[in-house]
Amino acid sequence: MVGDGRLSRHTEKKLDNWSRSSKKKLKAAVEHKMNRIFVGILNVLDKARLEGKIEDSEFKRLRSEILNIGNDQVRNIKKELDDRYNVEFIPYQIEFKIIPA
Repeated sequence: MVGDGRLSRHTEKKLDNWSRSSKKKLKAAVEHKMNRIFVGILNVLDKARLEGKIEDSEFKRLRSEILNIGNDQVRNIKKELDDRYNVEFIPYQIEFKIIPA
């Protein structure tokens, strides 16, 4: 049997320092990865501008729109993590190797 099966165990928000720290680490990691996505998109857009495929005014409009979308989504992810998830950081990984006899 896995756990005691009580739903309340899963619906109670964990407020201990470990859980808060774990959630903070996850939010930072997600934010970093989302920012990398949008930086990559902006680099592609900038390259197109430098090659003359996009006008400067269109580049500025698209850049602003992309940054707004990205920042909104990062905020939404952080809010959802705060409101709906308990997170536990696992700082180690154990790997068992099977050695044929």
